[in-house]
Amino acid sequence: MPAPHAITLTIDSRLENVALLGVATRGVARQLGFSEDEAVNVELCVVEAASNCVRHAYRGEAGHPVRVRLTAGPDRLEIAVEDEGRPIPEEKRQPRRIEFDPSDVESIPEGGRGIFLLHALMDKVEFGWEGARNLLRMTKALPPGRS
Repeated sequence: MPAPHAITLTIDSRLENVALLGVATRGVARQLGFSEDEAVNVELCVVEAASNCVRHAYRGEAGHPVRVRLTAGPDRLEIAVEDEGRPIPEEKRQPRRIEFDPSDVESIPEGGRGIFLLHALMDKVEFGWEGARNLLRMTKALPPGRS
C-alpha cells in the first residue's frame, strides 16, 4: 500500500487567518477528485473547526497556533485540526437538535450549528488529544473512480 500524502498548515489564532485554511483545503480536496460542491463542504468543515479553535479554545486571543493536517490516503482524506487552548466540553461534541420555526427566519439560531455541520458533511468526526493539543479528526471518503 502506498504511503499517504500529507500537508500541515499553521495559522496564528486570528479569525482573519481562518479563510486561508479554507481556501487551501478546498484546493487539496479538488486535487483529490472531489466535486466543487464536495470541496466547498470540506472547506466549510475546516473553517468551522478552525474558527471554533480561535473563538472558544483561545477565547479570541491572537498569538496561538491553529494547525490543520490534511492526509490523503488511498481511499480517504483525513483532516486533523489542532489547538493548544481549552478543550471542547464533552457535552458539546455531539450535534444538538436545532429547533426553530421554519416559517420565521428570525427564529433560526445564529450559533451552535457548527458541530451539527461537521457530523452532517463528514463521514467520521472524532475528538481527542495528541499530547497537550486538542485534536478534532474528520474523515471523508475519496470520490470513487478518481485517478
